[in-house]
Amino acid sequence: MIKLPVSKGKVCVVGDEYFTLGFTLGGASDRYVINVKTSDEEVFRTLDTMVKELRRREDITLIVVQESLKPYFNRIRQPLNKVIVYIPDITSASKAEVKEYYSSLIRRYLGIALELG
Repeated sequence: MIKLPVSKGKVCVVGDEYFTLGFTLGGASDRYVINVKTSDEEVFRTLDTMVKELRRREDITLIVVQESLKPYFNRIRQPLNKVIVYIPDITSASKAEVKEYYSSLIRRYLGIALELG
């Protein structure tokens, strides 16, 4: 098993308004709202601004990204030295799949099993 250093930091969430609001209510300290229904150029412009800001911030250690933005993140040229987790929103997966996905993420990253209601 590989042991990685654990550092305490803030969580940033990136996605549409409803996705980011849910994580902000859950404790995420920063959020970047991206309208996924706009043009690709507008999404890339917003992501470029966001990446520049996040590269300067050492207090943020985890970035939670709406899964529909994954293709955009894969094309970002500037690397981010932070943990990035892609999570589906409620419209892209059934509730049963989302619950199982969250449970597997918790098991993988935290090493504990939680029962999600």
